[in-house]
Amino acid sequence: MNTIQPLETLVRDVRYAARALRRSPGFFCTAVLTLALGIGANTAIFSIVDSLLLRPLPYPQADRLAQVSLEYRGQGGGLITAVNGRIWELIRDGSPGLDKAVYSASVTGINLAFPGQNRAEFARQQRVGSGYFRVLGVAPRVGREFSADEDRVGGQQVAVISHALWQRVFAGDPGVTGKTIHLRGEPHQVVGVMPADFRTNSVVDVWTPLKPSTGGEGEGTNYHVIARLPESLSWAAVQQQLAAIWAARPRTRRTNQVEEYRLIAFPLQASFTRDIRTPLLILWSAVGMVLLIACVNIASLLLARAGSRSRELATRLALGCGRAGVVRQLLTESVLVSAAGGLLGLAMGYFALSGLEKLAGDLFPVWQPVQVDMRVLAATLGLSLLTSLVFGLAPALHFSRIDIHGNLIQGGSRGHAGRANHWPQRFLVVTEVALGVILLVSAGLLLRSFAHLRGLDPGFDPNRVLTASFSLQDARYKDPVAVGRLFRTGLERMRQIPGVESAAVTLSLPFEGALNVGFHRLDGPAAREQGRTEITNFTYVTPSYFETLRIPLRRGRVLQNSDSASTAPVAVINDAFAAAYFREQEAVGSHFSLGQQQVEVVGVVGNVQSAAGWGQFGPFGQVPFIYVSSEQAPAKIMDLAHNWFAPHWVVRGTGRAAALKAGMEQAAAAVDPLLPISGFKAMDEVRAGTLAMERFMMSLLAGLAALSLLLSGIGLYGLISGSVLERTRELGIRMALGATFGQAVSSVVLPGFWLTLAGLSIGLLGAMAATRVLRSMLWGVTTTDPLTLGAVALGLILVAVAASLAPAARILRLDPANTLRHE
Repeated sequence: MNTIQPLETLVRDVRYAARALRRSPGFFCTAVLTLALGIGANTAIFSIVDSLLLRPLPYPQADRLAQVSLEYRGQGGGLITAVNGRIWELIRDGSPGLDKAVYSASVTGINLAFPGQNRAEFARQQRVGSGYFRVLGVAPRVGREFSADEDRVGGQQVAVISHALWQRVFAGDPGVTGKTIHLRGEPHQVVGVMPADFRTNSVVDVWTPLKPSTGGEGEGTNYHVIARLPESLSWAAVQQQLAAIWAARPRTRRTNQVEEYRLIAFPLQASFTRDIRTPLLILWSAVGMVLLIACVNIASLLLARAGSRSRELATRLALGCGRAGVVRQLLTESVLVSAAGGLLGLAMGYFALSGLEKLAGDLFPVWQPVQVDMRVLAATLGLSLLTSLVFGLAPALHFSRIDIHGNLIQGGSRGHAGRANHWPQRFLVVTEVALGVILLVSAGLLLRSFAHLRGLDPGFDPNRVLTASFSLQDARYKDPVAVGRLFRTGLERMRQIPGVESAAVTLSLPFEGALNVGFHRLDGPAAREQGRTEITNFTYVTPSYFETLRIPLRRGRVLQNSDSASTAPVAVINDAFAAAYFREQEAVGSHFSLGQQQVEVVGVVGNVQSAAGWGQFGPFGQVPFIYVSSEQAPAKIMDLAHNWFAPHWVVRGTGRAAALKAGMEQAAAAVDPLLPISGFKAMDEVRAGTLAMERFMMSLLAGLAALSLLLSGIGLYGLISGSVLERTRELGIRMALGATFGQAVSSVVLPGFWLTLAGLSIGLLGAMAATRVLRSMLWGVTTTDPLTLGAVALGLILVAVAASLAPAARILRLDPANTLRHE
């Protein structure tokens, strides 16, 4: 019997709570919807955070996988870079206790063709060293991975393909190993097929040997190193081993700058998520604040509701229910609200996650699916129970100490029942307003930053410009002469497409990243600094490029068709390059060396917005640029560039986009059917792709801020509405004794206005501290931007006025004579 009694008590409390909530459908619906919005947002964001940051990578003993990199320890510190070929050899030979491999992090487009077939398709390729799959702990499903002999300069051309490519191209043929495919214009033998569930931080169709070296690509920091730590080796011991390797390296060409670096090892998952960790944590914090605002809002509603039930609660206490019984009953109601809100929030989170995935696009890695699974369900359940305690416990404890005698004697009259107890509700309103201000300011700053980037003058006319990328990482186009022939023939055909005004080719597009190259100035004051290498952004173009994009010429001339391989090398620079390197001399007519060629500057053009490269650390900006004719580009630079960059056909036309795309595909196929177009983009799409993370963060924070503003308005509305309801008798008497409607309304509205100002002041102070984490995401605006702060303050005051006046309007319908008659 003693065992059954607690269960009976629980069932009785649940039934009573359900009846009580059914009698207040407005409160129940408002509370459930408020909580569901907060939990739904948390469910969606937590699903992403859990998949990318909390779950281990989908490899055996993933916690033992490390990334080995260089860390810059100079001013600012914390900069992580890849290694070059010589450093890889030091790591390879100097750490026998580590199982390690080298790879290229860039996934590039290549042309995949088959012997005897005059067609090709675009495929995504990653170059990795021998042992790469072994270190990750994933063996090919069919065949094997690369051998050390294949992973060297001059080694056999082999490939490992993805499961998806195996199914699509070879129909899952188990005898695929040994078959030949053409990659980059060269025959490769398929030696392995990876499992269907194998993923890294990028989508890859085919892996080929990296063949690392100390020359060419290996001269720069283009190699990444992964390692698996044995159980016997701690992270601290690995760090000591790397420090010893770095200290013992050859000291040729020693400089102070090199001494500011060190080799470090850190978890591979941290490396994979380095660029997205901060944005995701910011969003997770933001949805946590929204949920806290929702809880504060519901707590405020519960306080107002319990205030109107003071006589009921006093009666139950007088009849012997006990304060513990009152607390239990009120908490039971909170649990029912949280359960309903949790279920609705879970459904909202499921649909919100689908929207987030569409909004994010390719921003996030793909090593495991992002979904609402059992972990997320368990987290949502726990969150629902926690919120029931957060928003239910304080009101329950507060009203368990109700004045029994006073409420029974005075009948719980509304002139007395809750005014003395309004301070907890007012405190909660101030709290949710302050939290909402922090979100509003953060969203406003990101909105202003995004508007700044969108409003920057692109430096050219992006309207009616269509681009098509293709891969020249192809053995048939190692010779610049062959490349020049391809460009000339292709452009001739594209200019014949109906509606095309002009056409050109470029290695890199505006708004996107460019190749960084070194050069030496050969005349002027800087020429005295012998051996000093400058770094700048570089692209090759066909002469019609400036006309096609309508980039203005400042002085000198642009590139011409006569600038061929048989004439003296020339270059065009932009204003930013001239300002950075030719401040003390006229740029036109100056010379510099580029790839062992002496190049003359023949013209200066306007700046074009380009993505973060040398000289700019932001989404894009006006960075120094060198433009060289595609027929005069140094062969070594062109060959390296095609490993990382896919050139683009660029046309300006008046026709419909679909017709232009079809015409460009036909023209490209007619020139070389083994050079498929990988994709089309209008210039607005190129800019949108560069600003994808900024748009994602701005959109989500703006949505969360709007939600917090709505919740704050609901909280303020509930406070004023409850005040009007409780003070009906008092206000009627005051108006009967001569008070005006204006005086009555102001006595109700002013407290809400002052609470809003208090929350606004606290929130602005909190925002100045909290938005420091946004500094790395802001461009053209500071964290104390007066326009943003002023807009937030004005908007919040307007919402507060509307939320206060709406319930106060009931006073206009109050009949003082009728109030006195009831007395």
